[in-house]
Amino acid sequence: MDEPQHPHHTDGHFESTTHATPGSEEDKRSPGGVKNWLACFVNKHFRHRSKLDEGLQGLEAQLGLSKEPLAHLQHLDVTLKRPTRELARTIIYAPDMDGQAEPGEVVWANLRFDKVSAHEQRAVLLIGRNNHTLLGLLISSHSQHANEHNWLPIGSGPWNDSTPESWIRVDKTLLIPETFILRRGTRMPERRFERIAARLREDYGWK
Repeated sequence: MDEPQHPHHTDGHFESTTHATPGSEEDKRSPGGVKNWLACFVNKHFRHRSKLDEGLQGLEAQLGLSKEPLAHLQHLDVTLKRPTRELARTIIYAPDMDGQAEPGEVVWANLRFDKVSAHEQRAVLLIGRNNHTLLGLLISSHSQHANEHNWLPIGSGPWNDSTPESWIRVDKTLLIPETFILRRGTRMPERRFERIAARLREDYGWK
């Protein structure tokens, strides 16, 4: 007489000695079969997802479409600035007065450089964007910048009618949410913009 079959005990769970034929309908319906099927599906369709995501993120960053900086800018007490070299990318003169704010346009923004100072409305030259975060260089009319290497003379313009000269800071770039700016239809003359762009390419790795 055949001995009765008993279930095997494994890690606190009982496992039947009867196994479904691999690939059978019973196998697919069993918990183990479903788990194996899901593992195969994920491995087939998603194992390269991390590399794909990395590639897309890199492309978005190069095109200025990255959303990463915007998430926390809206809640900052102080205007965020970063070394211009860290934000290096292609720079093109493309002001569009009827569309989005683009490189070459001068805008005004309420800036706060430390927590003890009040907000100031300052003129900023746009040089790029990360999705809805604008990258800008600060413009100043203070003559103390005349002999400072990180400030470039740009002459006067609608951003500064009161003095014959103004300067733009090139070593630090401001990150400004697009909703924080005031547009007045002002462009930096293209020849002056190209002189600024040449400085960014020469000293800060821009293209």
